Amino acid sequence: MKPTDEQEAILDANGRIIRINARAGTGKTTTLVMLSEKNRHQKILYLVFNSKARETARQRFPANVRAHTVHSFAFQHEGRKWKENLGAFSVADMLPAFGRSRVAHLLAAMSHQFLTYFLNSPFRKLEDAPESFVKYLPKDAAVIFEKHTEKVIRTCREIATAWNRREKNCPHDFYLKLFHRSGAFQRELNRYDMVLVDEAQDLSPVMLDALKQCRSRIVLVGDTHQQIYSFRYAMDAMRRLPCDQELQLTLSFRFGTAIADLASIFIGEAKQDRIFRIAGNPEKSSNVSVSSRIPFRQKDASCAILSRTNLALFAGAMRMRAERKAFRFERDLHSVLFRTLDLYWLSREERSKIRDTLIGSFESLSQLRDYAETMNDFQLLGMYQIVKRYGDDSFPSVVFEMSDISRSRNGTEIQDGVVLSTVHSAKGQEYDEVYIETDVAETLAAAADGDKEQFDEEVNVAYVGFTRAGSHLHLPPVFQTLLSSRWRNHLRTLAKKTLSKQSGLTASGRKNFGTGEHQRLPDRSGIERKPKPAAIRRSIKLGEGLQTPHGPGKVIEISETECLVDLENQPARIWLRLSELKL
Repeated sequence: MKPTDEQEAILDANGRIIRINARAGTGKTTTLVMLSEKNRHQKILYLVFNSKARETARQRFPANVRAHTVHSFAFQHEGRKWKENLGAFSVADMLPAFGRSRVAHLLAAMSHQFLTYFLNSPFRKLEDAPESFVKYLPKDAAVIFEKHTEKVIRTCREIATAWNRREKNCPHDFYLKLFHRSGAFQRELNRYDMVLVDEAQDLSPVMLDALKQCRSRIVLVGDTHQQIYSFRYAMDAMRRLPCDQELQLTLSFRFGTAIADLASIFIGEAKQDRIFRIAGNPEKSSNVSVSSRIPFRQKDASCAILSRTNLALFAGAMRMRAERKAFRFERDLHSVLFRTLDLYWLSREERSKIRDTLIGSFESLSQLRDYAETMNDFQLLGMYQIVKRYGDDSFPSVVFEMSDISRSRNGTEIQDGVVLSTVHSAKGQEYDEVYIETDVAETLAAAADGDKEQFDEEVNVAYVGFTRAGSHLHLPPVFQTLLSSRWRNHLRTLAKKTLSKQSGLTASGRKNFGTGEHQRLPDRSGIERKPKPAAIRRSIKLGEGLQTPHGPGKVIEISETECLVDLENQPARIWLRLSELKL
């Protein structure tokens, strides 16, 4: 492959620390392969974000490159000593230390978070960490933490000592901490001529500290606008590590101009970043539409519906299930689903069926909700909302059905289904067609009135979602209410184009019976039904109640020939032709 001008500049760079701002789909892995090929005589370490990226790198990179996640790198040198003593670490492990006090659950949760934070930090002693940790806590929780800091530190020291004595199984972060604190992390990095760091916008503090002390040549590759893991205490090395040279990868090979323009306007308006730019692939066609309609997956094309929360993900699965459409999940949701089932058993007061120790320790579902709200535990709150909305007698069977789909997500029998995923799970993936769920925009809107860092991260979540699409990107209409007039006007223009396509009208006003992306399917007889003349169509309004073949519902969107109806008492929406409605 012939390098682009931007790639050539990277291959020719000679600084010791190089920062590469790589936008979505701009071929960063390919560029690093080229750089490794050019330096075959050097010993190179490639640090990647997850095990899937590590396996891909081991297949693509030349033999002089060793690919690792930060944990597999630490395991190779320190973790193997703890191989027989590894296990999960949860809030439930901290509960016994706090008994049945009024704030026992909160202190257990904060102790778990604090120890996790410490293990991933450069601090050598627990006593050094509280001041910087407390900023990650919600206001009410921070007050409780500061009042009980000594007890929290003492509890964390006791469990860490038990790990060190091999009296309890330790998490992977424990040997990572030992690897760093002994100085071995920095020494092992210095054994390489060059260290390539992928996803540098989302590094753990301990990894960032090791890089600061590394004397090897360092190449950081990342995109500040894709930082979406600050809740895991990730830090942006693209901003925090000084560099000798800063270079760009702005030409996306993933999508064309329409998606690139949307992403550029979005970042520019949401973050007031006027120098941000991403260019679309001139050889690839792409389009953006504004519609509530769930996309129909084209033959031989991948399609994903991306949400912000597990609640919306579950709702999407229920909708697809009700409509009998094939779907699969991007990641294994088995553990999340069965923790949600435990909340259901808690709501039914069937404690003997609860498997999760933390959930089983609550006296009621409302007590668990109060705990989750105080700790801003969004995952637990999402589970609570799922149970409140869908927790009828059929819920356990639905969970088992969803779990089977999740566990067999790589099975050939469901590969043709639409992918359901949160944006976080979809990071690093790409699909031909992407539909962004409403909750992405709603969460962004809610964050606009709060902390700037939180708002910026929600902007990043939306940006990551947009840029997973290769050919078609669908946005819900609520995005038209956000940000600046420039952004809203851009979406209004797109919405008009979408409406024209949905109504089948060409620029000349004639009907288009071609194979457009919004073409209606034939009915079961195999015959495409033509709409009745406009003169006999019924006039309807938004919010009007209708009786449909699937039960009662309300009109939530109207196009030239159809209306979208939200069914009552069912997790489904259906499109009805106006010509089919009675006068």
